[in-house]
Amino acid sequence: QGLEGKFLRSERKLTQQNHILPFHSISFVVKMLASGRSTQLGQTALRLTCITRQVLPAGSSSSNNIISSAASSYASLGRRQFASSSSGSPAKRWMDLREKGGIRHSALEWKGDVDGPNVLFLHANSLCAGVWAPVVKRMAKKAHAVAVDLRAHGDSDAPTDPSAYEWSEIGRDFARIAEQVVAETGRPIDACVTHSFIGDCALMALADGLGTSSVRKMILLDPVLADEWGATVGAQKLAGGTRKLGKREAEGFESKEAVGEALNKLLKGATVKGGLHPEMQAAFAEYGSAPDSSNKWRLKCSRDNEAEVYAKRIAISDWLASRKVDTDVKLVFSQRRRGKPDPEEQATLFSRDMGVAQGVVKRCGPGSSIKVLDGVGHFLVLEDPDLIASTLDSLIE
Repeated sequence: QGLEGKFLRSERKLTQQNHILPFHSISFVVKMLASGRSTQLGQTALRLTCITRQVLPAGSSSSNNIISSAASSYASLGRRQFASSSSGSPAKRWMDLREKGGIRHSALEWKGDVDGPNVLFLHANSLCAGVWAPVVKRMAKKAHAVAVDLRAHGDSDAPTDPSAYEWSEIGRDFARIAEQVVAETGRPIDACVTHSFIGDCALMALADGLGTSSVRKMILLDPVLADEWGATVGAQKLAGGTRKLGKREAEGFESKEAVGEALNKLLKGATVKGGLHPEMQAAFAEYGSAPDSSNKWRLKCSRDNEAEVYAKRIAISDWLASRKVDTDVKLVFSQRRRGKPDPEEQATLFSRDMGVAQGVVKRCGPGSSIKVLDGVGHFLVLEDPDLIASTLDSLIE
């Protein structure tokens, strides 16, 4: 314990005190890391690497072996010492994928049960990883869960090049994130749960063979399923409306609560229950906004970046026409479709969208199917977290 205490001190203090640790002591700390005894695993592994490089000659076999052992121990534990307790409170962390051609993502992680499923959660456009917190809390299966902020969302990096928001590129983000979760946890992802457009993006990547070995099952919560009109004229109209909304919000919001209230006002017309669940509204405000220097609250995902994602929309059924996804897909289809609540129009939209969904599922793995959820619309995650949690429990093995 005394040795562990020395390692957990700041790197500067260690350097100032000139701690010279013999080979057997460093080996002991590597074993300590592998056993999970350290409560600050990442910091300890980093300092171990720094000290090893100072004590042992750079490039020596001893130095390389120790650094390799420390890195392997760190990766095999999957940063579980950073994950939350089973109380349901997530731990915030970073996922830096820049060396793999991606960006730096912010993420939330729940430790769950040791034998619980390994689940990755990806949010809809303009939302954030934090909206999954009320859902994870309600799930009966205490999963090891990771929810990631997509590019330009939450605290993740926001590229300035408009081409960075092509859905194919966001699909590659999905594959990179999934591969990283597998590398950290040492096991495949039992289910990747997506909401809205990111489900379409993930299908694009999987059809290109990206991420197929990382994910056993995809659960798509009401993907976009755009037809040709929706991917062209409809996409541009939605992008234009979003940019106008950004101009109206240019002065910011007076409080965090005002952010949640504005989201509810914006989306309640598309819900079946007449508004968002209060806890979901609060989760979005908590994780999806922040105060600026003048104490005005701002959305972390700018309306301009949100609009860029809409503008890059694709018709997934057309895109999959000559491709195939080998992964099993469970497509959760909301009863209430986007558009006016008029019964006749809803029936037309339901029939059209269901036809697209059936075409998509036919291009996916043999265990793929569609599940219709009654009583919710496209923003089902925000509308009814209890229903979503129970649905996921039934779909995740």
